[in-house]
Amino acid sequence: MRPAANWNGKWRRQRRQINIDQVYHFAGAARCAMRGKEGEYIKVFDQQILQEQIWKNKVEETMGAALLNGEFQLYLQPKYHPVTEKIVGAEALVRWISPEEGMIPPNRFIPIFEQNGFITKLDDYMILAVAKLQSEWKIQRRKQVPVSVNISRVNFVKEDLATHICHLVDGYGAEHAGIELELTESVFFGNKKLLQKILKELKMCGFSISMDDFGAGYSSLNSLKDLPIDVLKLDMDFFRGEGAMERGKIVVQETIRLAKALNMKTVAEGIEKKNRWNFSPNTAAT
Repeated sequence: MRPAANWNGKWRRQRRQINIDQVYHFAGAARCAMRGKEGEYIKVFDQQILQEQIWKNKVEETMGAALLNGEFQLYLQPKYHPVTEKIVGAEALVRWISPEEGMIPPNRFIPIFEQNGFITKLDDYMILAVAKLQSEWKIQRRKQVPVSVNISRVNFVKEDLATHICHLVDGYGAEHAGIELELTESVFFGNKKLLQKILKELKMCGFSISMDDFGAGYSSLNSLKDLPIDVLKLDMDFFRGEGAMERGKIVVQETIRLAKALNMKTVAEGIEKKNRWNFSPNTAAT
């Protein structure tokens, strides 16, 4: 009986050494790691989750000061016409230039901002940056091209979104027609009536509307039918892989034909080689 008693005493001492708060924290981190992952019901806490949690905490502790300090920088991705090879537009990209971390890519902070709601402040920041840029081009009498800027789906619960965006842009006296508001397809799975109302108001204000990453997984022809989309951006995966120049070519051609029939412009993402846009001469490339 003594060995059993000794083992039992050792087990009790080990239990006393467990940090319940830490275990709870780790379990919560594992649960958060499963967010948005359908079909995943069990997650084991590991060092990767710990590092992700540490990074998330650091981002949330510094994001407010980073915005005030101008650490989020506007970069422009040009859009070229495949025939004339002239720049016909640009896409606004955000990069976080941190004094400590250097350049932080969007995939390391955008998902965190979307979860905690800070993305709405970043959207406003980028709209202001694009409006300021367009205004400077106008004052300097430089050639102006439309610049697209992403609007997160988190914003499309605001009934006064169109008024809010107009207020931001008008503060710099920028022309609405020079700014293209870019939506991801996931936004179309929210409140459809409210979305239709907001997009209609934005169109009435003179903004163009584009659908980003078409074909990336959420594509719905109903969204093209029901919503006033001006520009269809074809996901870069259409132009990659073994089928890009065979079956992919057919899909792209028919999508472009559909867009033209609906009076939409098309933009091909991720085009890095000229032969990849030769079969779609009416599509701008980024």
